[in-house]
Amino acid sequence: MIYDQSSPGTPVIFILSPGSDPTSELMKLADRWGAGPKFKYLSLGQGQDKAAVSLLVNAINRGNWLMLQNCHLPISFIRTLEKILDKNTKPHPDFRLWLTTDPTPSFPISVLQRSTKVVTEPPNGLN
Repeated sequence: MIYDQSSPGTPVIFILSPGSDPTSELMKLADRWGAGPKFKYLSLGQGQDKAAVSLLVNAINRGNWLMLQNCHLPISFIRTLEKILDKNTKPHPDFRLWLTTDPTPSFPISVLQRSTKVVTEPPNGLN
């Protein structure tokens, strides 16, 4: 199970196939682990950097689960995310970070190396 491979210091990156979206399954997982009320998510894109940083810092300190979607769009933000994770050496034990990205060669290798990677499959019937 994906939760068993996650930890406060190991983000999980979903590398998306066209038509796939793990959000609803992740919400169900959060409910199963009692983190449903502490599950936050944000779709990244233009102008979302400040909101994402605020959510990330709160999640690290309060033990929230945070899902940042579309991480392939603001690659510069992913470098900021990496710095924040590096600075927070003792995150709350319940903190979990979930990232989604389309496959992209510009995604920072250092973030990929520190993360558990999950490749999603497209839904049935979309071949």
